[in-house]
Amino acid sequence: MNTFFKGLGGVCLGTLAGAGLGAAALFTAEAVLPKQADAAPAHTAAKTLKHEPKLSARQTILEANRHLIANGWRPAPEKTPTPEERRWSSVALESLSSCSGTDVGFCRFDYRRDLQRLSVVTVPSEPGRPSVGRVERWW
Repeated sequence: MNTFFKGLGGVCLGTLAGAGLGAAALFTAEAVLPKQADAAPAHTAAKTLKHEPKLSARQTILEANRHLIANGWRPAPEKTPTPEERRWSSVALESLSSCSGTDVGFCRFDYRRDLQRLSVVTVPSEPGRPSVGRVERWW
């Protein structure tokens, strides 16, 4: 019986050590990532944006792009999309950065105005098929 408890103690210590590592990872992530309350809520621009863009959830990226360009935002993709990502987005906008192509089919469009950056994420208007995206969120 004593051997059983010694083995159980090793399991408990191992579990505690694992929990400690998990907690350390959580604290590390907390230090790096913003708290949910500080993060920009879905469908809104981040608090740091001066003169928040007036975008609407579910408007097409074409409508959003026209509005942004008219208000001084310029295309500024963070990366160059692949030809496949261009096909998935179904638009020839310079602001396209990337598309997931799988699952929901999110696409990301990036803009810049002065020192401000803006990212707009869309979902396809026809899920599962290349189609003009509708605005899902922005920050």
